[in-house]
Amino acid sequence: MNRFFVEPEMIIKNRAIIKGADVNHIRKVLRLSAGDKVTILDGTGSEYLVELIRVTKNEVIGDIIERDEKDIEPLIRIVIGQGIPKGDKMDLIIQKGTELGVSVLVPMKTERVIVKIDSQQGAKKIERWKRIAREAARQSMRTTIPEIPKEIIDLKRFCTLYHGCDLKFILWEEEKEKGLREVLNRDSIPRDIAVIIGPEGGLSIEEIRIAKDFGFIPTGLGSNILRTETVALTILSIIQFKFGNIG
Repeated sequence: MNRFFVEPEMIIKNRAIIKGADVNHIRKVLRLSAGDKVTILDGTGSEYLVELIRVTKNEVIGDIIERDEKDIEPLIRIVIGQGIPKGDKMDLIIQKGTELGVSVLVPMKTERVIVKIDSQQGAKKIERWKRIAREAARQSMRTTIPEIPKEIIDLKRFCTLYHGCDLKFILWEEEKEKGLREVLNRDSIPRDIAVIIGPEGGLSIEEIRIAKDFGFIPTGLGSNILRTETVALTILSIIQFKFGNIG
């Protein structure tokens, strides 16, 4: 059955309203009409079986037949601060990161980020990344959409926002003594984990110092040097296997 996300305020009593780009998809691609049924999610964990009653060019309205609270979201909250890579690699990180259960994905402007993004370009990119996360959440049967902040921030701001997480570490290729296995070797399951990942050029000594001041643990991934987009997906897979929904 076709699935669509709506904002929580679009669920009004026993009615659900779909607006935006999904309306055109419903009308012109899926060719749905009154009487057809769809699944609607409000992004907070609630899932609704809805029978369409009106399809117009501006909105789709349906009656809610059933409501269900799905418990298929990640067991822990995983926050990733990602130094923005070149090209469309961020698109891949957001898409696959959503599939792998990331809760918050924060694009960061770090010292060695090559891409030049002004405020206007940043706003457009954020909107694009939100659309990618939304679509990936729909396709991967998630009931919530990962949070992507409204603006690109720097590393210190990320550390300030997420220093309260149960477990927090920063990936650094120069760290040879403390690896990921050691950092994740704990008896209790953390409520939330924050991870900092640099762009292609890695992170500077000053950025490592800043992160350490906020309690982030410098952590290595072994002898192989991974591409930045590979690091994010590797970390998510390992964390989910260790503490979460995989396996």
